Amino acid sequence: MNVERDNPYLSEAVQALPRVLAGFDLDPTGPSHGMGDRLHWAWGLTDFPNGTFQGAVHGMARLWAHRVWPWPANEEIFLSRVDAIIGALDRCRARDGSLAEAFPGEGSWCVTALGAYDCLSAVELLSQCAGEGRRSDWLDQVEPLIAHLMRHDERHAFISNHLATGAAALTLWSDLTGSDSADERAEEIVGRILSSQHSEGWFREYQGADPGYQSLATYYLADVARRRPHLHLAEALERSTEFLAHFVHRDGSFGGVYGSRNTRFFVPAGFHLLAPTSKRAAAMARRMARSVEERTVVTLATIDPQNLPPMFNAYCWAAVTPVDAVGDVLPCDGPPSRSHFPGAGLLVDVGSQHHTVVSTHKGGVVHHVREGALPIVDGGVAVRNRRGRLATTQTHVQDSHSTLEGDLLTVTPRLRAAPKRLPSAAQFAFLRVLALTLFRSRRLREWTKRRMVRMLVTGGRPWRDSVVRTVHLGEHLQVADDVQLSGGHSRLSTPGAFTSIHMASQGYWQVQDEGG
Repeated sequence: MNVERDNPYLSEAVQALPRVLAGFDLDPTGPSHGMGDRLHWAWGLTDFPNGTFQGAVHGMARLWAHRVWPWPANEEIFLSRVDAIIGALDRCRARDGSLAEAFPGEGSWCVTALGAYDCLSAVELLSQCAGEGRRSDWLDQVEPLIAHLMRHDERHAFISNHLATGAAALTLWSDLTGSDSADERAEEIVGRILSSQHSEGWFREYQGADPGYQSLATYYLADVARRRPHLHLAEALERSTEFLAHFVHRDGSFGGVYGSRNTRFFVPAGFHLLAPTSKRAAAMARRMARSVEERTVVTLATIDPQNLPPMFNAYCWAAVTPVDAVGDVLPCDGPPSRSHFPGAGLLVDVGSQHHTVVSTHKGGVVHHVREGALPIVDGGVAVRNRRGRLATTQTHVQDSHSTLEGDLLTVTPRLRAAPKRLPSAAQFAFLRVLALTLFRSRRLREWTKRRMVRMLVTGGRPWRDSVVRTVHLGEHLQVADDVQLSGGHSRLSTPGAFTSIHMASQGYWQVQDEGG
C-alpha cells in the first residue's frame, strides 16, 4: 500500500504517532508511569492529569492489531506500554471512578466515558495476543470508570456526543464481560439520544445542531449500531448522515461558525463504518478523505493535544476500514437546490458555482463558497460599549425572527453580551479552593458547570441595540446590515470570521485560512 497516495488517514495517523507515543511517561520508577498528559507529568504545569490522553491507546492498538504499525517492534514491549497506559487509570481517576479534564476532582462524565471506551477498545483489539491474565488486569482497571457511568449522569447540558460516548463504552463493556446491567444502561442512554434527535436529522449539542460534533457522535453511535442492531440506530444514523451531507462544502471544508459549537472538524470513523449500507455515508467518507489529503479540513496535524486522542483513534479506524462503495453525489456537487432546516435554523443554498450556508438562529451568520473565489465567512455584527465590553448577533437563539422571499433572506437578531475573557490567576486559585472543598459535592459541581455554560456558551444578556441583516442569496452573495446603536456603542469594522462563545474545539487551522 502506498500510504501517501492511497490512504490519507493512515498517512496522517502514522505522522501523528510519534507525537502520541511521546506523550506517555514510560519511566517505571516514577509516580506518573503510563500517564499521557505531558503538561502534568513532564512540565509540572498542572496539578492533575487530564484523563483524555489515556485514550490514545485505542488508536495504537488498532494500528497494531491490523498490522500497519509503521516500524519494526517487539510485541512484548508494545504490550508493556499498553500495561502502563491502562494501568495508569488507577492514578488518574478519583475515588468515585471518574476522570478529570478541566480541574482536579472534576468528575467529568464525558472524559470518563472516553477513557473507558478507548481502553476497552484496546482490550478487545489485543485480547488474542495479550492473553487472559493481561486481559483480566486491564478490565479490572476500567471497571471503576464503568461503575461511575452506571451511577451518574451528565447534568450541566444536553450534549449528544458525550452521551454517545458513554453508550459506546457501556455496550463494549457488556460485550467483553457479559454485563446485562451495562447493556440496559447503554440502551437507556441511546433512548435519550434518539428521543432528542430532531426530525431534520440532527443531534442536539447544547442548544442546537453542530456538524463537527455530530460527526463525533456518529463515530460512537455507529459502533453501538453494529453491536446492537435491535436498537434501530441505523435509521437514526441515516437521517443524521443525510443532514450532515449538506455541510460538506464545495472547497472540501466541513461545518463552521454556523454550528451551535462553531466546529469545523470532521471525524471520519463512523462514516466508514456506515458506508457499506449507506450511499450517503460512503460519499462523505470518500470526499472527506480527499479533504484530509488536501488539508482543506482540520486534520491531526492542526488539532491540539487535548482533542488529539479521539481524533487520532477515529483516523486509525478509518485507515483500516476502506470504503469500497462509490456513494451518492453530495449536495455541494449536485444540481442547484435549496434546503431549509428551520429546527436547526440553517439554510443551505447550492448553485452551479456556489454553496452557501446561513444560520438564522445565529443572527444570519454566513458561510459562502464560490468556485474560483475566496470563501466568505461573515460572523455577524459585533459591538463594543464605552467599557470595552462586547456584544454580537452570533449567539444561538432559537426564536430569532427571519423571512425568506425569493433570494432575499432577512434576519432580525438581538445583540447579546459575548463572554470574551481569559482566566486570571485569582480565578484559578479560587477554582482550586473549590476543588478541594465544596466541589467534593457532585451536585454543587454540576450546578457550577451549568452556570458556566450559561455564561460562556449559551449566551449573555441582550443589549438594546437593534440589527436587521439582509442576505441576497446566489453566486454573488451580498450581505447588508442596518444597525441602530445606543449612545456610546460602536460597531467593530468588518470582524469577518469571528466567534462569540468560549469553545475549546473551535478555530483549528485549515488551508483556506491562508487565502490563497
